[in-house]
Formats: sequence, structure tokens, C-alpha cells
Amino acid sequence: MKTLLFALGALALVGCNTFKPVGPLAKQVPITQQGQPIPNAPADAPKPPPVRPTPPSLLVTPADVTAENPYAAATKLASELTADGKAAANVPVTVEVSHVKKK
Repeated sequence: MKTLLFALGALALVGCNTFKPVGPLAKQVPITQQGQPIPNAPADAPKPPPVRPTPPSLLVTPADVTAENPYAAATKLASELTADGKAAANVPVTVEVSHVKKK
């Protein structure tokens, strides 16, 4: 009989995952996980301006392609596409710096 009551009690507690510790030694849940706004936080932080991609180099235009030089224009176009596809080395990097306010 004791094992039956213990089994029923254990099964009743299996689905209960909402128990929260209470008392002076219980850890508090961080405010970011409580679903509450962070106190003393600025409402709207300034967003950095969007980075514009570099325009294509336009080495080959439709006027450059004629019946006599289609293969040369295709070669120039392929080299232009590979040059434009490479990542730009001097893209500005936005750095976020945080400062601790001393009381």
C-alpha cells in the first residue's frame, strides 16, 4: 500500500514543473528572462546607417558587344563579374562599446 501511494505521488509530481524556489537562499531569475523591460534602458538606441554595397564596375556595356567581338566581350564580362564578386576589404565595421556607470 505504501509503494502504491508513493508511486501515485511520484506520478502526480512528474508533470509539475512550475515549482519555484522561495526563500532567502533561492536564486532570482534574471530580469531579461522575466519578460519585463530592463530598468534605466534607453527607449530607442541609435541604429548605425546601412552599409551601401559598391556599385558594379561596368567594364562591359551593351554598346561594346558587336558581331565581331562577342567572345572578347564575354571574357571581359567574366573578369568583371569575378572582380565584383570579391568581398570589399575596406567595409566599415560598427563597433559597440559599453561603459559601466560608476555610482
